[in-house]
Amino acid sequence: MVVSAEPTDFGSRSYPAALVNVTNRCNLECAHCFVFRDDNPNASIDRMDDATMLHQLEVLRDRHGIRYMLFMGGEPMVRRGLVLKAIDLFEQGSIVTNGTFGIPSAPGHLITVSLDGPPAVNDSIRGQGVFDRVRRAIHDRDPDDGTIVMLQMAIMKSTAHSIEAFVEAVADWPVDGIAFTFYVPTAGEHSELAWDTNEERDEVIDRVIALKRRYPDLVKSSLATLELMKSDRCREYTGDGCALKSMLPLYVGDGGVFERTFCCYGNDVDCERCGAYAVFNAARHRQSVG
Repeated sequence: MVVSAEPTDFGSRSYPAALVNVTNRCNLECAHCFVFRDDNPNASIDRMDDATMLHQLEVLRDRHGIRYMLFMGGEPMVRRGLVLKAIDLFEQGSIVTNGTFGIPSAPGHLITVSLDGPPAVNDSIRGQGVFDRVRRAIHDRDPDDGTIVMLQMAIMKSTAHSIEAFVEAVADWPVDGIAFTFYVPTAGEHSELAWDTNEERDEVIDRVIALKRRYPDLVKSSLATLELMKSDRCREYTGDGCALKSMLPLYVGDGGVFERTFCCYGNDVDCERCGAYAVFNAARHRQSVG
């Protein structure tokens, strides 16, 4: 079904970067995924067809000066044809994928492949055999096609013990680097996934810093950004100070049109305990420009 041909009016301001949730469908059911953690019974329904989404993304690109677009889900490669057409509408693009559908060829763009630790830890979250499926996909791709491929581990309280083992497990893979981010909890959440305080998280940040120093070319996380994530500074860069507020997050709502959420991680996040690396990296870049 073709929905409204024209996109939502987001005003006249410019958004140099945006993200689009192209689908909530996914072949995995990861406990920490913000799409599924609300137990949404309609999470698997796509409300905008390919032609409409391509048209609306092009209109929004021109209206708001969007140069960079992040494609996410669910699993974006469920709509592979759409995403590979849409990414070339932008100067720079990035796809976050679980890697189980193979690694898409997107020369000049970034593919971020999500893993949650070494084999046993990852597969306890993402499903039996997923780590090996991703490993095969990484090794089967053409490493010279011009696509930038990164691995990213979302560190949770329950998996933080395995970050060193993760780096050791993938250190010889043909990728362009490894990135780390931290789980973003919902407001009031107390679970095995989230630290109750930012102070508790500091020890893990220090271990990521140590990994960066040990593997300076492989681990792409910035030392300066990681320092901003420490408990004595992090609240300066979250909530009202979040640098990602300059980014336009696009989600397809019940009416089959794009809506803007409060945060790219959803409407019920706990900003005080935000661990999204991108938030702090954007703040660091803003400081350097300012």
